[in-house]
Amino acid sequence: MKELGIGYAHGKIILMGEHAVVHGLPAISLPFYGAYVKTTVSKTDSVSTIHCSYFDGLLTEVPSELQGISILIETTLKYINKSNSSIHVDIESTLPANRGLGSSAAVSVSVVRGVIAAFGVELSEDELIELVNVAENIHHLNPSGLDVNTVIADLPLYFRRNHEKRHLPLKLKGYLVVADTGELGSTREAVADFAGKLHDNTDMISRMNRIGVLTDETLLNLYTGDMSKVGKAMLETHAILRDFSVSNDTLDRFVEIAMQYGALGAKLTGSGQGGCMIALAKDEESAETIALKLRESGAHQTWFYNLEGNINE
Repeated sequence: MKELGIGYAHGKIILMGEHAVVHGLPAISLPFYGAYVKTTVSKTDSVSTIHCSYFDGLLTEVPSELQGISILIETTLKYINKSNSSIHVDIESTLPANRGLGSSAAVSVSVVRGVIAAFGVELSEDELIELVNVAENIHHLNPSGLDVNTVIADLPLYFRRNHEKRHLPLKLKGYLVVADTGELGSTREAVADFAGKLHDNTDMISRMNRIGVLTDETLLNLYTGDMSKVGKAMLETHAILRDFSVSNDTLDRFVEIAMQYGALGAKLTGSGQGGCMIALAKDEESAETIALKLRESGAHQTWFYNLEGNINE
């Protein structure tokens, strides 16, 4: 039996379909290797403890932000018949939290992987997803499942809640620039705000359905390699999300700057109201220019995503 278990998980980028995916419409997402979460689990003879960037102490005394992880650890130990075992859980992350990059799902996945590795247990993908959803249902209001499924995926994903999950072996010419505004977003609040706009409002329901149409059009354009049309769909989607009040001034400004300096398209990514945006660039040189201008305009950090081979840089 192993005395030490290590679990890793990467983040996610939503290319198209955020928020609408919660309501059964399609989304396209990408695994984001530019940042990651690492969880190290060691067995101990005393009580269970946890260490991360903002808490170090007993698992039974975690703050509210970690309640989901605490329950997830207990649930995972029970699931593998190790409820009476005590462990120390150490979580390290380079993935910024509350930025729409799948941090909560990545932490949960890495924690489960670390726990089962410590005890030499293997789980199926479905079992892993079921366990991670214990925490996701606590952290978020009505999670679609997109984050978890993308965090455990190695390829881009076309996803419809409770309907379809298809991996996309795409090799495209172009880059995505990911830019962090440095402003915290709240998935729970943004999802609630989006849903509130739909209540008895046929116009907003139609606007949401348009996101679904744009997502399906984008899937076809990704296969044909028409990146100009992909970019236009991204820009239109951002405008719709802005109407739903899930963008903000910084995200709107970053989208405008990206377009000013040659982006084919740009939009917020994730839940919005802060967090990150993405911009589609035709080549590496264009991506470098866009990233530089975004950093000069206040972006806390930028990453490149090479769409040819799905490589993060």
